[in-house]
Amino acid sequence: MSGLVDAATAILGASEKRLEIAAHNVANISTPGFKRQIGFSQLLRAAEGGDVSALPEVTVRRSFVQGKLSETRNPLDLAISGEGFFQLRAGERILYSRQGQFTLSADGNLVTPQGYILQQQGGGDLVLDKGKVTIEQDGTLLDEGRPVARIELFAPGDANRLDPVGESCFSAGPAAMDPVRDPVIRQGMVEGSNVELGDEMVQMMTALRQSEGGARLVQVYDDLIGRAISSLGQAR
Repeated sequence: MSGLVDAATAILGASEKRLEIAAHNVANISTPGFKRQIGFSQLLRAAEGGDVSALPEVTVRRSFVQGKLSETRNPLDLAISGEGFFQLRAGERILYSRQGQFTLSADGNLVTPQGYILQQQGGGDLVLDKGKVTIEQDGTLLDEGRPVARIELFAPGDANRLDPVGESCFSAGPAAMDPVRDPVIRQGMVEGSNVELGDEMVQMMTALRQSEGGARLVQVYDDLIGRAISSLGQAR
């Protein structure tokens, strides 16, 4: 009997998690550089009193498929075409992101909306005298035709080992970040979220159907308990 309760609890918990993931994705459909969350079901073996059962659990991973590139004509908006992440400094931390909406701070730094500072090749804050610069495809910054700095992109050996920080940034954690050999940076463009509303609606419907299955198991359990109580009452 307890197996039905365990199964129903696991199913309802997994469906709730899937709904949370889909809702979070939809909420960030307009967030530049946001990477869609995907829920994966795993089977965990739980042993209790010698009985072993398989219970579903949802783990969350990110889809790093490139989002759509949109033209903004803002010279400090940068989009990455292909692999790679911008390297940013957030206080003492180094983060990585594909969100390329930058503005020029009073100190001459290129900063994200969160205030994170873009890093240049070799490390260190990227500092400009003015915002009107040309940024080549390989990340080289030209001031009136003169190279003044270069933006370097980094790619992890295993993107699934990146730790999310906020909605569009990541810390490397145990993942090794290596420079991208042939970076492609598009000036005057931004990368949008890779969330597709239709996919999220399908996920929501799947989660709802899954929760209905869990609710039916609870109903079956309730019916069986009711019959058992009735049988015991008649036996007396």
